[in-house]
Amino acid sequence: MTSVDWTRLYLDAAEGALITAMREGMTRSPRQLNAAFEADAELLDLGAAGVLAMTVDTLNDGAELATAPTPYAKGWLTTTVSVSDLAAVAADPVAVLVSCSLVRDAWSAEDARQFGRGASDAAQRYGCHIVGGDTNWAREESFTSCAIGTMRRGHLLSRVGARPGDALYATGRIGAGNAAGFRGLALGRTDDGQPWLPEARVAAGDALRSYARACVDTSDGLLNAAVSLAEINGLGVEATLPAEVYDPAAAALADSFGLPRWLMAAGEWGEFELLYAVDAADGDRCARALAEHGLDAVEVGRLTAGPELLFFDESGARRDLRDVLPQMRAIDPAGGLLDDLQKLLARGV
Repeated sequence: MTSVDWTRLYLDAAEGALITAMREGMTRSPRQLNAAFEADAELLDLGAAGVLAMTVDTLNDGAELATAPTPYAKGWLTTTVSVSDLAAVAADPVAVLVSCSLVRDAWSAEDARQFGRGASDAAQRYGCHIVGGDTNWAREESFTSCAIGTMRRGHLLSRVGARPGDALYATGRIGAGNAAGFRGLALGRTDDGQPWLPEARVAAGDALRSYARACVDTSDGLLNAAVSLAEINGLGVEATLPAEVYDPAAAALADSFGLPRWLMAAGEWGEFELLYAVDAADGDRCARALAEHGLDAVEVGRLTAGPELLFFDESGARRDLRDVLPQMRAIDPAGGLLDDLQKLLARGV
C-alpha cells in the first residue's frame, strides 16, 4: 500500500499513515483472502475447515458512545459493532470476545451486570454468545469486541466486486444512529429512557450471498459507506436520498430543528444497516429475498464509471461529497454540535 491510497475520501490520512507503518512491520498471513480495507472483516482460508471471518472494534468514551447512554446499551453496542462487520461479509457469527477498560469507582456491580446482559442479549440475538474477554482499569472508558464467524465456500462477499451501473441498496431506512448521537450530545437526552439499540443485519446473509456483488456496513454513516464502496472499486457514486429513505425518528428530529434530512446520512454515527451493490436487474429479486427475513431493501443510488462522488438530497439538490464529508468530519461532535451544523449550512454546503 502506498501513500497515494490515503487520498481516498473515506480514509483518514493520519490514521491511514499509522496503519501503513504498522503493516510494514507485520508478515501477511498466507491464509488471508482479503487485502487491507477490502472487507469489513478479515477472511482466512482454513482449507477443508472452511473460511474464518474475524473482526475487532473499539468504542471510546465521548462521541463514539454518545448513542449508548446506559450500561445495557453500551453492552449491546459493543457486541453489535463487531458483529455488524461479520454481517457485511455474510458470515455466520460463532462467538464474541469483549474487553472493557473502566474508570475505577465509576461503575457499580449493577452497572457491570447490566453491561453484561446487554452484550449477551445482543449476541444471542445474532445467534452466538459472549465467550470471554478482558477487563482492566483506565483513565477513560472504552469497550472492545472481537467477533468470530464462519463463511460458506463459494461466493465470498466483500467490499470489492461492484461494477459501474450497479444499484445501491440499504437493508433498512437510514439516519437512526445520527439521530441518537444528536439527541445525546446536542440535546443532552436520550429517547425518554428507551435507548437506541441498533441491530446487526446478520439475517441478510442468505440474500446477499445470492445477489450482492459488494457490501459494507453503515456504521460510519450511509454516505461514508457509499464513498467507501465506490473508491475501493475505482468507481464513482450518485446517492439519491429522497425524504422517504430516512428512519421516521431521524426525519422527525431533523424536521423539528429545521435541519435538512441529508445531515442524518452525512454524519458518522451509523445505523448499522448494510449497504450493498447489486446488478440493477437483480435488485427486486434481492429485495424479495431480504423481505423473507423481515428486512426492507431501500434503494439509495447507483455506482458510476466516472470519478464523481455525488448525492442528491431530499429537495433534489446535487451535492459533492468531496465538499460535504470533510466539512462534516471537521465538526467536533462534543462541541456546540447544533450551532456548528447551522454554521455549516449557512456556508452553503
